[in-house]
Amino acid sequence: MHLSRISIIEGIIFPLFIFSACSQPEKPDSYIARVNNSYLTEAEFIELVDSQSVSEKSRALVIKNWIRQEVLLQEAVKKGITETKEFNKTLEDSKRQLAASLVLQDVAASSQPVVTTEEMKNYYKENQTSFRIPFNAYYFNRINFSNRETAVMFRTELMKVGWTEALNKFSGEPALVNFENEVLVSEQDIYPVKLLRLLEGLYPLEISIVIPDDRGYYTVAQLLDKYPAQAIPPFEAVKSEVERRYKAALTELALENYINELYSLSEIEIIK
Repeated sequence: MHLSRISIIEGIIFPLFIFSACSQPEKPDSYIARVNNSYLTEAEFIELVDSQSVSEKSRALVIKNWIRQEVLLQEAVKKGITETKEFNKTLEDSKRQLAASLVLQDVAASSQPVVTTEEMKNYYKENQTSFRIPFNAYYFNRINFSNRETAVMFRTELMKVGWTEALNKFSGEPALVNFENEVLVSEQDIYPVKLLRLLEGLYPLEISIVIPDDRGYYTVAQLLDKYPAQAIPPFEAVKSEVERRYKAALTELALENYINELYSLSEIEIIK
């Protein structure tokens, strides 16, 4: 569900709801919320969240926000605010901003860059200092199981054949909850705390004991390396972050090029 998208443009799109409030819609056969003569149907709700599958908590939040907006909107109509020159100017400005934002959003979505490892390595070298970590961090493999026996068996296999082969052997195991390969995590984000304490005492490639937590999971971790605060980790340790930043930079460049192309196709005049 794209709630983040809704929150980003909420301030722009709110005035546009005025047109639905000014009319007197017929009562629908079914609806999920109502404010006086304004109704929120299930179909309209799905359009708001851009998804057919949302949690109960998220659903309640969206409905609450719709009611809040509708109450304020209807009050604005009663007070004549929607008929003022200031409102209409704000509405037109909002429509322009929203249209521009959606154009850039479409361009960004259609220009998802495909990058090579070599390109990412070059980007990393050119921007190496920006990957300096502010806290002590640990680079490790981690796997969680729902029962201790399976976790113990995995650890035994890991010691024999290594991470990749052991993971392949246990990939279909029902007790496997999740796993992470080669993650770099700041010490304050490592859970459970017992795992952090064990990682502090391990050497690279050493394997932890089976660690239970209060969720009922059993964790096995393999330390790959550790880095002090202000260190610059090697490329492999921050590869996913390098990829994220590099793609973001390429997308930003694509947007700038697109805007410049629009400039070249338009007649633009500035009179001083």
